[in-house]
Amino acid sequence: MKLIIGLGNPGTKYEKNRHNLGFMIIDAYVSKLGLEWAYSRDWICFWAKNESALFIKPSTFMNKSGAAAKAVADFYKVDLKNILVISDEVDLPFSKIRLAFDGLSAGHKGVDSVIQYIGGFEFARLRVGVGSPRRASGEAGHPSRIATDDKSTTQPLDVSQYVLEDFSKEERQKLNEVIIKCQEALNSYIAEGIEATMNRFN
Repeated sequence: MKLIIGLGNPGTKYEKNRHNLGFMIIDAYVSKLGLEWAYSRDWICFWAKNESALFIKPSTFMNKSGAAAKAVADFYKVDLKNILVISDEVDLPFSKIRLAFDGLSAGHKGVDSVIQYIGGFEFARLRVGVGSPRRASGEAGHPSRIATDDKSTTQPLDVSQYVLEDFSKEERQKLNEVIIKCQEALNSYIAEGIEATMNRFN
């Protein structure tokens, strides 16, 4: 059985943030499968299940996501090689996706937590680009132009703030296309595994 983990922060305050893209993708996929979320206090997550895969959304904040991952993986005795984590990625342009296996976290606190709690990094990742204020900056140390729905402001580079902002109006118009592409990648991963999916989507 595959274990699919969507990463995000709980609560309405965060639900439309860039950092919650993992939640958005897994919510849409579980709904498409006709499944419904249940909540487990023991696993500290929302979960749904069919014959092929188990899906979870940790109800901890991002930097404790691994606690839920470990609880579910231990209960179902899921090997690391059968785990896939869905996360936002500031080092990829918005809408780009990358499948990876057996790598480090690239600084993502949620992925860091999963690695820490399950005791290894030999699992698959679906990294989904949200862009970064770095891409709008000039030389190192110079401020970036940060676009919002109504205006653009010059401010110091702050990636942690950027991912906790909602998607821009332009990004929201394209978000459904991104989610559909990720659903196709998840279908491939569940049916054929990570190597075939990497070859197809990377």
